Amino acid sequence: MHKTIYFLFLSTLLFLVFSPGVLAEENKINVTYISFSPSDALELASQKNLYNEFIEYTYIPAYNFTTYDASDELLAAGKNGFLETQDVILCQMLDKSVYASMDKSFKAASDNGTSLMAIQSSDTPSYFAYDSNGSFDDPICNYYNNMSTEGDGLDNAEDLLIYLVTEGRVLGLFTSFNESVVKVENY
Repeated sequence: MHKTIYFLFLSTLLFLVFSPGVLAEENKINVTYISFSPSDALELASQKNLYNEFIEYTYIPAYNFTTYDASDELLAAGKNGFLETQDVILCQMLDKSVYASMDKSFKAASDNGTSLMAIQSSDTPSYFAYDSNGSFDDPICNYYNNMSTEGDGLDNAEDLLIYLVTEGRVLGLFTSFNESVVKVENY
């Protein structure tokens, strides 16, 4: 499985490198994680995986801890267009209070080709390409639910990052979602 994922990653990377306008200015694949708290496993995996020079990982806090609405950082990322520059955005444990204030920004990012994914979230907008309560038996849930900062857990975090930037693009799941939405039940 790991060899297949790595092969898909390399194939996708070559495709993306030779496709104008797909990658960020620095020829990196931009992955943003939006959650209640940072993931030490994803942060470490973004630095230690075999392809770390090609993956730009960013964490944005989801919540303002005073109001429990969207955080100031997340609101700013939406307002200044940062979210639209991302290739993949993985949201974890978001709810209506965040989605309501971020709907225009998330939709604009989706329309711009950003792959929006949600795990363990509620009230996720329909234009997200992937929405799981975290209990499905699929690679994203399996990798995510088994992450840690060492051993097999770190391997799972690395594999999740690589999977996010390869599998969906190779299978055509993460393109523009103007006309159709791929949900986990169609996965």
